[in-house]
Amino acid sequence: MWLFRKRRKNDVQIGNQSVSDKVAGKIAGVGIGLQNRFSESMNKIFKNMNSKKLKVLLILFCVSAGGYSIYLFTNAVLSPDKIKSDFKIDHVNVPKHFDKGGEEILPEAYVDEQTFYKIQDFKKYMDSLKQNESNQYDSILQARPGLMDSVQMLEEIYNSQKQK
Repeated sequence: MWLFRKRRKNDVQIGNQSVSDKVAGKIAGVGIGLQNRFSESMNKIFKNMNSKKLKVLLILFCVSAGGYSIYLFTNAVLSPDKIKSDFKIDHVNVPKHFDKGGEEILPEAYVDEQTFYKIQDFKKYMDSLKQNESNQYDSILQARPGLMDSVQMLEEIYNSQKQK
């Protein structure tokens, strides 16, 4: 009985095809349709030709395709210009600090008193923009989303230096 159960499960799986299987089936169907149309058009073209003419065309096609293949092979093997190639392999540029977390790279943060006063002036300017011209303030923050966070971080760095 277990043998029949497996078959039933397989039948159920075949009935519930996934979306990718359905898409692949449709793509294959389109490809087969194109092949059928091509073969029908070729049949229309060569339907009225006699067999001798068809043989000559077949031989010409085989000779030209074979000759071109031999040309490509000999050109690749015997080419005097080995530097020239169709494919160019570039070196991968690896960043200096790709294996470091980030804290090791940055030096000890330091904000001097003059910079702190400039930060305070900038913060006052941004506050006045926020109160008087909110559209300009918003456009600045849209262009530089982390600006005020950076200002706050610099203030915190300065305050932590003062505590030391």
